[in-house]
Amino acid sequence: MSGAPATVDHFPRLKGQVFARRVLQAGLDADRNASAYLFHGPPGCGKKTAALDLAGALLAGPGPVDGRVARGAHPDVRVYSPTGSVFKVEQVRGLLKDASLRPFEGGRRVFILDRAETLNESSANALLKSIEEPGLGFTWILVSTQRARILPTIASRCQAVRFHPLDDATLKAVLADELKVGELEARDLAALSGGSVRLAAWLRTEDGKALLAQAEGFIEAVAAGSLVGRLDWAAGAGEDRRELDTLLGLLWVLLRERWAEAKDLPAGLRLMNQPPRHGKSLPLGVLERLLVTVPRAQADLGRNANVALTLDALALAAER
Repeated sequence: MSGAPATVDHFPRLKGQVFARRVLQAGLDADRNASAYLFHGPPGCGKKTAALDLAGALLAGPGPVDGRVARGAHPDVRVYSPTGSVFKVEQVRGLLKDASLRPFEGGRRVFILDRAETLNESSANALLKSIEEPGLGFTWILVSTQRARILPTIASRCQAVRFHPLDDATLKAVLADELKVGELEARDLAALSGGSVRLAAWLRTEDGKALLAQAEGFIEAVAAGSLVGRLDWAAGAGEDRRELDTLLGLLWVLLRERWAEAKDLPAGLRLMNQPPRHGKSLPLGVLERLLVTVPRAQADLGRNANVALTLDALALAAER
């Protein structure tokens, strides 16, 4: 007696993400797929990889997945990112014109919108009708790091699939397998990246190392007790909000390690193998104040607060 046919793993590249994998795999196995999805979660946790793998599975039918999908080279799978800081209505109208064309090779087209949180009200409204009535053989996949910024009328018409930061064990395994990172370095990268493979890999580049050194520079200025030094740091931190968010995230982890050391926590409760270079003499009260102030500054920048004023406030809060 033959058993049930083996389930095909449609997401071989997706690491971790048990919930997302289960939801998407179940839809494919039952041939009950949504016409629009919203993949949301932190950066670098596999959302775009999953979107491409889902597109490949939807196009493949009973046959093998076309390798062109993973490479972004399949004519019936289109990936769009905002041309600037937001998806402008003109760009959305252009992609809707593209979406009106029939499939080139099969019976389906898949459009993936990366950084979908940058759809403003006008561009989201232009997209809404196509999300509501995508037509037979058409699938939208919106990919976002900030679900709260997605227009509710758009989000309510998509099947939301949540992605989580990778746990330490999974991230370390990915770093070891794909980047050949040693165990000690992998531990530090896992802590600093917050479960993001993309950020962990970037931190090994010269630009990533420079940003980490910039975070260390703030702690050095605090340890020196120099308000001028802290204000100089704030003035030189830049204006790019996404980079500043990463910078402040790195700073928080470094401060947390100094706090763990000041509290004399056991090694098992510390995140990193290699502690920060600076700040060994910082009082516990200063560290605890900064551990509250840094995430607040991140949140303020995410709400479009003035960059210079926000960073100056952080510098002032670091007074010893």
